[in-house]
Amino acid sequence: MTLRTLVTDPAGLFAELVRLDLPYGDYVVCGSATLYVRNLRTCMGDLDVLARGAAWAIALTLGVPPRTAPSGHGQVINHPAFAIEFVDRWTPGWPTHHLIETADLIDGIPFMRLGDVLEWKARARRPKDLPDISAIDNLRRLWSAPLAGSV
Repeated sequence: MTLRTLVTDPAGLFAELVRLDLPYGDYVVCGSATLYVRNLRTCMGDLDVLARGAAWAIALTLGVPPRTAPSGHGQVINHPAFAIEFVDRWTPGWPTHHLIETADLIDGIPFMRLGDVLEWKARARRPKDLPDISAIDNLRRLWSAPLAGSV
């Protein structure tokens, strides 16, 4: 059986994620991919996958030993062939269970909620986050605008 997903990217990251068959409820895609999949970004560099339980156990089978995350918060496993990073914790202040349990399911893949992405990027406020903050804020303004005409 061939696993498929309608969500695609030029590097095949989503296809590889689906191929890994991580159990729903044990992972969530975070970071820039959450904007890419919603057409708020034209490209993404990698997939950041927050994993726990059985999903983390699958990441451990990739043959790459976990190392301390660059933030010093938790561990990271880099997929040996694809630009996919598995982390066992998101940045400080973001409970793993909250991000996984409140994820938006898009084409069978759980993604970090856009409101959480906005809050996370607004807190970090790195230069690379500013265009993303603007894109999410513009979408929020569009959704909040009063309807024109009758419904």
